[in-house]
Amino acid sequence: MDVFGRAPSAPVGEYFRNNVWWWRPLAEFVCERYPELAAGCKYWQSNDGDGLDEQTSIELAGRLRADLAAGAVAEYEQAHTARLAALPDETCRWCAGTGVRTDEVGVQMGLDRPRDPETGRGGCNACNGVGTHPPMDASYPFSAENVAEFAEFLAACGGFRIC
Repeated sequence: MDVFGRAPSAPVGEYFRNNVWWWRPLAEFVCERYPELAAGCKYWQSNDGDGLDEQTSIELAGRLRADLAAGAVAEYEQAHTARLAALPDETCRWCAGTGVRTDEVGVQMGLDRPRDPETGRGGCNACNGVGTHPPMDASYPFSAENVAEFAEFLAACGGFRIC
């Protein structure tokens, strides 16, 4: 997501970017932890131009900084990381857990035989011939460092819009 400051007071408030994998958990954290401040933006998970005003952005920056200093964000990060690590692998939908693809594409691409450990050829290209893969939710990391960068942006953005 591209997040643009409405009236930045410093270069750090001009632009904040997270790809969808990083933005989703950051936005979820903000909405979960500070619902009264987050309520001013209805569409945190959309790039339709919604956002917060200057005063709310400054208040949110202050709350984030306080929680960073108190260790609450680091605790959240640890819990989030542990939750992701505990998610069970899913059966590969392309090979139905067999490790080889027998669909038309699989046959055309030579993925319909077990992966050769020496050449790396063969085997399902979606799961590397294992038959399972981590669930999609495991692709959404969260870090206190990302929160700190967002707090710096918020303090200087003059309000923001998500585009």
